[in-house]
Amino acid sequence: MKEDQTRDNHQPRSQTAHRLKMSPAAFRALSLALHNLSSRELELCSPRRLLTTVLTSSGYEIFHIPLNQLEAICRHDALIGEVQVNIRVDSKINDRLRDFRDEAGRRLGRSVSVIEAINACAHVLNKGL
Repeated sequence: MKEDQTRDNHQPRSQTAHRLKMSPAAFRALSLALHNLSSRELELCSPRRLLTTVLTSSGYEIFHIPLNQLEAICRHDALIGEVQVNIRVDSKINDRLRDFRDEAGRRLGRSVSVIEAINACAHVLNKGL
């Protein structure tokens, strides 16, 4: 019985990979957010951990970004570029990212891309909302 329980606890979680091409400015914002989180946690953090931290925070700050800031953060044309980034996240976190994209899209009146949602997560950590 114990062997079955151990096997269940160590099964791989379902994951999603996001392959993005960011502008240098968006990459700097992501890097700064990773630095801020790593400094706070006192260990090196990955983009996956950044998204997990922001999207599962108890205050759900990302869902409370004021509309004028959301409009400035979610600018797809300013975020795409030549810096390639691959981010793998658990399906549960990807669902939360989709929830944010749906909510932001409803508020902005247009669809919100993954890169815009990731930039919003970086913004939350960089601005301390």
